[in-house]
Amino acid sequence: MEAFDYNGLRLFYRVTGAGRPLVFLHGMGGSTRQIEAVYDPIPGVQLITMDQQGHGESDMDGSTLSFDRLADDVIALLDRLSLEKATLAGISMGAAVSLNLAVRYPQRVEKLLLIRSAWTDRPMSEELQLAYRELGLALAEGSEERFRASAGWPIVAEPSAYTRGAFLSAFGDPANVKNWRKYLLLPPQKAVSSAELLRRMTVPVHILANRHDLCHPFAYGVYLSERIPGAVLTEIPDKDSDAPGHRAAVNQALRAAMKERRRALS
Repeated sequence: MEAFDYNGLRLFYRVTGAGRPLVFLHGMGGSTRQIEAVYDPIPGVQLITMDQQGHGESDMDGSTLSFDRLADDVIALLDRLSLEKATLAGISMGAAVSLNLAVRYPQRVEKLLLIRSAWTDRPMSEELQLAYRELGLALAEGSEERFRASAGWPIVAEPSAYTRGAFLSAFGDPANVKNWRKYLLLPPQKAVSSAELLRRMTVPVHILANRHDLCHPFAYGVYLSERIPGAVLTEIPDKDSDAPGHRAAVNQALRAAMKERRRALS
């Protein structure tokens, strides 16, 4: 991992491979390790990952944490690497950051791949905001038992084993325990401020969405695809019913995105 300082924060990132740049952003509660676990290296592609604020090794400023600031961090990384443009891919929170960046800095984005979106131009649902708030408060006390006894637990315990595991795994990650406030700060926010901004997008967008996923509703994928001009929506397997198929579909979409760019440049 390498690091750089931006806006008073120390941010960590990793660059692997060589060739056309692909920035692949992790979800809330994840880190570069999440990307390394899902990504199959693509020949001729330079993979760029980063621990976003409050994740992995990176610092967090809770007083300014927002999708705008997270997107600005990515722009700062592109500048550090002297990259004018890159293809962006993001999972969940990473998809929200990528969408925000593409709306505000379209000249820096070659193509956009949104994977399991959890935010649109609206906040998360009130139900999910409650679940994440209770998770954050339990992390502040370092008490998984508090979370299991809270009003948030039934919300996440019933839908799927994957959802239960995703919430409980936060207790085993020191970065999530330390930066528990992000679970209170980000769910009430929007990835972009209005649907009109989505309708003005000119960046090529591919959306991957799956069903049976509490935090990443399939309806969000449909919503975005109906508002972003030319966006392509692909349904992929959910992690509970077919985790290998889910991973394979993500990598297929990544390979297609980078292959199409190569054709466009040839």
